[in-house]
Amino acid sequence: MLARTSNRKYRPCEKQKPDPTVVRANKRLASRFYQLKTGHCLTGQYLAWTTRRPDATCWWCQYKIQTREHLFKNCPQWKSQQKTLWTTVLEETRRLPGPARGRDRTQIAELRADERCSQAVQDFLATTDVGRTSGPTVAADEDGAASEASEWDAREQAERAAERAAEEEWLGAAA
Repeated sequence: MLARTSNRKYRPCEKQKPDPTVVRANKRLASRFYQLKTGHCLTGQYLAWTTRRPDATCWWCQYKIQTREHLFKNCPQWKSQQKTLWTTVLEETRRLPGPARGRDRTQIAELRADERCSQAVQDFLATTDVGRTSGPTVAADEDGAASEASEWDAREQAERAAERAAEEEWLGAAA
C-alpha cells in the first residue's frame, strides 16, 4: 500500500522570499543581481579565483584587483553611474526607515542586503556592464582552445544582439 502524502506545499519563510523589485526585472538583470549578492559575479577577483582568468586586474581601468567594492565605488569607467547610484541610495535610505546608506560608510554586502536599495542597484546594473565579462578577451590556452571567460563574452554579445533584434521586431509590429 502506498503511503499517504500531505497535500501541503513547501512555503518559504518571509526572509527566503525573493526581493519583489528583482522579481519584476528581466531574467538576465536579475541573474546578475543575485550573482552580485552571493559573491559569484563575473569580477576579476572571482574569475581569477576560479582560474578562468590569469589575474584579478580590472579589465576596464587596469586597477590591481577588480572587486564589487571597486566596481560600485571607484572604477573610473562607471563614474557617472556610480554617482547616480549613490545619490539614489542616499535619498531612498533617508526617506524610508532604517540606517542611511552613503557611499563612504556602506559596504557593498550591506547595500545588496538592504531591499530599499534594490531598485538603485538594478538601475546601476542595467546601465553598466558590471557583472559581465565585457573586457578584453583572455588569450587562448596553449592547446589553442579559447578560455571560458571569452566564451561567456561571445555568448553575452550574441544574447544582446538577439535582444536588440527582438525589440526592433516588437517595435515594428507595434507601429
